[in-house]
Amino acid sequence: MDISDCAQLVQVSRNGVTESRHYGAAVVLGPDGTTLMALGNPEALIFPRSAVKPFQAIASLRCGAELDDEQLALACASHIGTFAHQDVARRMLASAGLNESDLQCPQSWPVDSATRTQMTLEHLPKSAVAFNCSGKHAGFLLAAKASGSGTAGYLDPDHPVQRMARSVLEEFCGPLPFTGIDGCGAPAVQMSLKSLAHGFQQLVVSEQKEAQRVVAAMRNHPWAVRGKGHPNSEVIEQTGAIAKLGAEGVLAMAAPNSLTVAIKMLDGSSRGTDLLALSLLHEFSAIEEAAYRDLRQQLQPVGGTAGARAAGLQLAGADF
Repeated sequence: MDISDCAQLVQVSRNGVTESRHYGAAVVLGPDGTTLMALGNPEALIFPRSAVKPFQAIASLRCGAELDDEQLALACASHIGTFAHQDVARRMLASAGLNESDLQCPQSWPVDSATRTQMTLEHLPKSAVAFNCSGKHAGFLLAAKASGSGTAGYLDPDHPVQRMARSVLEEFCGPLPFTGIDGCGAPAVQMSLKSLAHGFQQLVVSEQKEAQRVVAAMRNHPWAVRGKGHPNSEVIEQTGAIAKLGAEGVLAMAAPNSLTVAIKMLDGSSRGTDLLALSLLHEFSAIEEAAYRDLRQQLQPVGGTAGARAAGLQLAGADF
C-alpha cells in the first residue's frame, strides 16, 4: 500500500483544531459480494498479518488437529496473554504430548498489564505461551503431530501444515502474490484489502465443517480471541460479527448477515479502526442499533475529563 492508495479515514481534533490524521483504505462488501463502499484503493496489496488466523486455524483442523472450541478460538487469537489464555495454550500442547519448548514463537510478557504484574511479582519469566500468537502456533504443532509431518520445522513455508494454510487462504481469499515472514516467525502472505474482506465473507457463509467450527468457536469463546473488554472480543460477543485484527492497522469484520468490512491504516495505527468498522456496519444496517450504541460508548476514545471533552473524532469524514 502506498499513499496514493489512501484516503483520510480518521481525524482527531482538539478544540476544533486538527491534531492528527490517519490515512488508509477501507472496503465494504454487501452480502452478495458487491462493493458497497470503497475508501481509498481496495485493490491495494497489504500484509493482513494476524487477521488471517481464522484461515490458518482451518488449515490446522484439516491437517487433523483435535481441538475443542475453546482451543480453536485460541488458535484464531491475538490474545492478551492472561493466565486463562496461557492455560488453554498449555492444555493444547499437553494433549499432543508437547510442551512450551516446542513453540517456535517468541517468548514475551503478556499484553495484559495485570497478568504481567502478577508474573513479575511471582518472579515468573517471559513465556512463549504468553505471546499473542501462542494459540496459532500450538494449533500448527498439533496439526503437524496429527499429520505425521514432524514438528521441528512447522513454520517452514514448505512444511505440509504451511502448505495447507496457504491452500486454505487461496481458497477463501484468492491470489497471494508474495509471502514474507510474520513477527511470530510464521509465513506472512500478501493479498489485496478486498481479498481479505472477501475471505471473511466466505468464512461466515461457508458450509464447510472446519469453517463453521471456527466461526462457532470464536462466537462461543470471544474472550479467547483477544481478551475481555478488548474491541475484537466485545464486538464478537455483542454483535455476533467475526472480528479480527492484524498488526500494523489491519482489521476485518464480517457481520452475521455477511456484510463485511476490511480496513488497513497506512501508518500502522489501529486508532479508530474498530469504531470505523462498526460505523460502516451500522451505516449499512448490519448490526443492531442497541449493540452499536453500547459499543460506540465502550470503545469511544473521548472520555469524561476536561481534556477528553476537548477532543473530537471524525471517521471517514463524518463527526463521531
